[in-house]
Amino acid sequence: MKRTFTTILSLALVSTVFITTADESFARSRRTTCRIYAERQARHEMDNHVGTGALVGAGVGGAYGGITGKGAPSNLVTGLLVGGLGGALIGGAIGNDHRQQVYRRAFEDCMNNY
Repeated sequence: MKRTFTTILSLALVSTVFITTADESFARSRRTTCRIYAERQARHEMDNHVGTGALVGAGVGGAYGGITGKGAPSNLVTGLLVGGLGGALIGGAIGNDHRQQVYRRAFEDCMNNY
């Protein structure tokens, strides 16, 4: 009787430790998965802002260079390059502000819906 009780108690203890460890491991993997997902979402948001900023900046810069240079190709190209670079920098700065918000929102959504 004592041996049976000891065996049952040992099995219960081992099961409890296994279940606790498995639950912690699952929670850790869920956090890691959600962290990766949120980082991808935030990076995508940042890339969108940089690309949009570069496109708009190049358009505005090209138009400005074309108008002020009276259609000279060198002014047009310079306007496109400078406008594109400036737009990318401004878009990146704006995107960086939104990046943390997007990361936090994506991480919380993932953790709540996983």
